[in-house]
Amino acid sequence: MTEETNYPEVAQAGKLAEQGYSLALAIKVDSQEMYEIAGEELRSFVTRRKQMEEMRLAITRPMDAAKAKVMDLFRVPLDRLGQAESLLRDEMSTYQRAEREKADAARREAETRAAAERAKQERQQREAAERERQAREAAEAARKAGDAEAAIVAEAAAVEAAAAAEEAQEQIELTEIAPPQAIATIAPKATGVSTRQNWKAEVTDFKALVLVAAERAKAGDDFLLGFLLPNDKALGMAAKSMQRKLVIDGVRVYAEDVLSVRRKAG
Repeated sequence: MTEETNYPEVAQAGKLAEQGYSLALAIKVDSQEMYEIAGEELRSFVTRRKQMEEMRLAITRPMDAAKAKVMDLFRVPLDRLGQAESLLRDEMSTYQRAEREKADAARREAETRAAAERAKQERQQREAAERERQAREAAEAARKAGDAEAAIVAEAAAVEAAAAAEEAQEQIELTEIAPPQAIATIAPKATGVSTRQNWKAEVTDFKALVLVAAERAKAGDDFLLGFLLPNDKALGMAAKSMQRKLVIDGVRVYAEDVLSVRRKAG
């Protein structure tokens, strides 16, 4: 048994549609008389379409009513379960954020310590280099003055300062190669549950976006134009209201002939 035999309305609608289609193929509008005949048939098509809609609704109304009843029966438990799901999602997301904030705080603390240590080593390196410079100047002055013992003491101080400066420089380079690491944190895990970052974007200043898009388009870069969608609905309303008076660069305003057909009486 086919769907058509289950619903005789479908077979009746099919016959009406085929009859109308055959008639439409046969009519050639080449005179005022044929234009009037086509208009009469077009009105009858509108009437037939209304009849078909009633046939369809006779079948679908009981289905829609049954579906609505079942939906009502499940609405409360589904809503309640949705609330439970949202509660757990919120709890898990809150915990994830807290753990991520801990990791970020540990990373920032490690970076702060590393920066402070580097600054300390750089300061010590500069101080040692300055001590070396002063000691070598003192040694040179002692040699010129004929004070060999003072020259030796100053040279020893210069060597010691140079060694301290070199050691500080090595520590700086070591920090650059292997900076202190933050304490590793374990990401929360649960069987069957995974987390991914869902990146989004929103326009906060549409005017700024339009201006920069126009500027870049003028320079030959049309990338941002893809984010500016024309408001066809608003343009259509403006065209209906203003008609030929609506003149906008890049917008074509035009009129289309639309037949208005009343149903045939009877």
